[in-house]
Amino acid sequence: MRTRCCDLDGSRRDRLAARILPPEKTAAIHYAERLAELRRTLHFLERRGATISTLRGVTFLVPVGIALVRISRELPTIAWIVVGLFAAGFLILVVLHALLVTRMTALELRVKLFERGLKRIAGDIAQLPERGDRFLVPGHPYLGDLDIFGPSSLFQLVSTAETGAGERRLASWLSEAASSVEIAARQAAVRELAPMRAFREELAVDGAESGAKGRDAEPLLDWAEGRVRVVIGSPKAGLSSRIEHTSTAIDPGGSTSAPPPLSGALFGASVVLVLLTLALFVAGRVLGAASLGPARHLWAASLVAQIVVLGLARSAIEPILAIVASQESPFGRYVPLLRRIEGQEFTSSRLVELRARLTGASGADASSAVASLLRIVGFAELRHSGLIHVLANLFLLWDVFCARALAGWRERFGRTAHMRAWLDALAEFEALASLASFADEHPGFAYPTVDAGPPHFEAEGLGHPLIVPARRVENDVDVGAAGHALLITGSNMSGKSTLLRSMGIGAVLGLAGGPVCARRLSMASCSVRTSMRIKDSLEEGVSHFYAELARLKSVVDAVNAGEKVFFLLDEVLHGTNSRERQIGAKAIVRHLLAHGAVGAVSSHDLGLADLEAESHGNVVNVHFEESVEDGKMTFDYHLKPGVVTTANALRLMKVIGIDIDLPVDALDPTKATRLEG
Repeated sequence: MRTRCCDLDGSRRDRLAARILPPEKTAAIHYAERLAELRRTLHFLERRGATISTLRGVTFLVPVGIALVRISRELPTIAWIVVGLFAAGFLILVVLHALLVTRMTALELRVKLFERGLKRIAGDIAQLPERGDRFLVPGHPYLGDLDIFGPSSLFQLVSTAETGAGERRLASWLSEAASSVEIAARQAAVRELAPMRAFREELAVDGAESGAKGRDAEPLLDWAEGRVRVVIGSPKAGLSSRIEHTSTAIDPGGSTSAPPPLSGALFGASVVLVLLTLALFVAGRVLGAASLGPARHLWAASLVAQIVVLGLARSAIEPILAIVASQESPFGRYVPLLRRIEGQEFTSSRLVELRARLTGASGADASSAVASLLRIVGFAELRHSGLIHVLANLFLLWDVFCARALAGWRERFGRTAHMRAWLDALAEFEALASLASFADEHPGFAYPTVDAGPPHFEAEGLGHPLIVPARRVENDVDVGAAGHALLITGSNMSGKSTLLRSMGIGAVLGLAGGPVCARRLSMASCSVRTSMRIKDSLEEGVSHFYAELARLKSVVDAVNAGEKVFFLLDEVLHGTNSRERQIGAKAIVRHLLAHGAVGAVSSHDLGLADLEAESHGNVVNVHFEESVEDGKMTFDYHLKPGVVTTANALRLMKVIGIDIDLPVDALDPTKATRLEG
């Protein structure tokens, strides 16, 4: 049940490289120094801001005082010159103060980012905002059991993504195993990004300023690829337009559900009418009534024609502009992020490929194209300006030209899937940067060796990354090759479930391409399946036992379907009596191992310990135990070979105040208390 020697050699190479090229400073020291530097700068700017505020008050009060004096007497010219100078100084100070506030806001953003980094390193993650609850999937093979998302979760510890697209990509990596080839590519990219602290800091700041955190990019892609349908409401009926997203691109040919695009003829008529209206208006004003007579008012007729064109064009332009006008506009400010990546050189194949996807032939295709989109969106957002928008539409057919520009952009970059490729690259880059920050913040974690062979799992110094280092206990775990498993026994609170979750989270991180909380880990690319936190449901009429059976069935179905499975089963079938539990649990474990799966099972029931002999060593017994000193139980959480010989359920009941007669050997650690369930 040992892994191949080449895996050990790879681990030694990793450790040797780490010794040869040690980081100058740990991430914790770097973050602390950057925080101190930023706070010093903020303090200096706050004092400068106070000085500017004082001067601004003086420059305001002096002209006011002079004006009050003017009420009772005449003032010389020099007094008014002074008023003008102080007024100019007041305006300059207002501008300087606004610039100062902008700079302080940017610095405060950086302070928050580094404060979060220090909390991640310290394990104080409960209050961090990146919980990822929206990525939880009911019935997922392991998300709920392993604390991948939610409060105090792995996602909170790992994620530094500042856009919704980046968060979703990282979440998908933590939710589904990658191939060994893909994992190797991600690891190489993470290794390169990990020491690039300044670049990752700027990337995070650009992302935070994009306004796209927590917002998925799909609405933007739906618009770009033509999967947005706008149902035009009737103002007379009190109905507003609404936006609907479809699964496939809308046919631009023109159906009742998909209004036809703005035609070339209609756009041409709009251009002619706007120019004609302006020309007639200017001519009427320049030549006057003497030369033109009543003809000087012809511009009004042209204006009426513009209004008619605007009405005819509404069904064509509204589907294009409505999403821009919506309160949930998807246009995040991605340009600085894209430029940041385009302007950086990389060496790993994955990062080079992602950058090339963004730069294109021009060297800045993505940022230039998205910048042009945002300029058009900026013009289109004039429709939020009330009367100004009405006048711009009446005289310039503003919405028609904005819709035409947006439609042209969409045809060039959206329907051709350029925009999707750019945001896909950006999302992957942020996910890799998150794993790189995680690696930098935990330099003792190892990059696992993941191969494409049969299932196996072997770790040295495996710990739980969500437990703070001061309380974390590491264990060596050797599950072995395909068809092997560990049976973990132990008393209550001894560490069985924690070990299973350590193994599961280690596998999830390794299969995502990141480092793991271990000195070394070797495993195969496989499907992680767990059965731990089983919940019954009164609403659905599902008992705890039936819910557990459903979860176990999903594990069995996976191996029956030919998947390479790494299973973790906690207190398997503990919802039934001891006899049936032993028969059923043994049958499940035998079935999983017969199909080549590997994993671990925890149980209080020592009747399962017979599996070691029955399986001819394919199941190995290991255990945790407690010790009793001065009537108090303590746990060392170290995994030991063999079957546990003591139990603590009765002692725990006595400790919490339940009056119970304990057998003599329950208080004597030298005398074994056999586990009965």
